[in-house]
Amino acid sequence: MDDLDRKIEEALSAEDRELLDGFGEQGLFAQLFGIYDGKLGAIAMFATLITFILFGGAVYCGWKFFAASEALDAARWAAGGIMGMVMVGFMKIWFWMRMESNRILREVKRLELQIARTAK
Repeated sequence: MDDLDRKIEEALSAEDRELLDGFGEQGLFAQLFGIYDGKLGAIAMFATLITFILFGGAVYCGWKFFAASEALDAARWAAGGIMGMVMVGFMKIWFWMRMESNRILREVKRLELQIARTAK
């Protein structure tokens, strides 16, 4: 905590501190499961399902790659497996971006609350 945070904390009343403690920093798992709350929760559930399907497809393609007897078949299965894992990676990036946007929105709401409290 830096000096500005300490000064803000000292300026708050006990009620304000208690209210702002509810908006404190979340841990990784709280942020992860927070993706499934709110208006985009259904989309996050769907994206999770798609991610598991893509991962299963990539594993299947990898298994077929090692079982292929022809080089061309092995190359096709390898391409499918690589594409599946790339898409899984993109889905993971989407989830991390959602977590970050939720964290930023939480901080903005915390600042709005502090400004509203000081404007009284």
